Amino acid sequence: MADFAKLHRTSAAADAARSIQQMIVDGRLAPGQRLPAERELSELLGISRPTLRETIRSLVGLNILESRHGAGTFVAALDTATLLEPMQFVMALNERTLGELFEARLLLEPALAALAAQRATDAQAAAMRAAIGGADQLEADLLLHRLIAEASGNALLAAMLESLSTLGRSSRSITAARPGVRRHTTDDHAAIVAAVERRDPDGARAAMTAHLERIAAAALA
Repeated sequence: MADFAKLHRTSAAADAARSIQQMIVDGRLAPGQRLPAERELSELLGISRPTLRETIRSLVGLNILESRHGAGTFVAALDTATLLEPMQFVMALNERTLGELFEARLLLEPALAALAAQRATDAQAAAMRAAIGGADQLEADLLLHRLIAEASGNALLAAMLESLSTLGRSSRSITAARPGVRRHTTDDHAAIVAAVERRDPDGARAAMTAHLERIAAAALA
């Protein structure tokens, strides 16, 4: 049984939500684990059952918990794509947020490309070259950027890019339909991979920057 700490009465629903989230972060609650029944959990947290229901609703809305009819409440799978679904909706409504996404990508991805040019193995470079020949350009684009992040050798930066890529998936499908974008994207990808293959960090950084600036201009036009 996980060790649920009793909470103060003030802002109890928010405190309970934070408490459950922290238990997930700490590993005391694992993906797929069933939470105690409502009466027991409300007693463990020291809050009323209506407050607990409010807490659970808020965490279900964030895709952190999952309510299964007749079975109870469970910690969700917590995969990146599912957790970012609420943010994807916000981004779909907000052009400013889309601009901020590209700003973040421009700060992160050229640096990843430069690291990949320094650290990629021959096998990783070959995988990048194979990726740009994919028939589905959207999937090829996602795969190439993921391979570059992996080749950077920095797992934390790669995880950050995975989150950004998930948020940007809808924008990729929009920009891919713009005139000329597919052709330019193929050329951009080839330039990035070529820089990685010749172990040219500055060239890889410049090629990735040019690619992202072109795509940002198309997305925000």
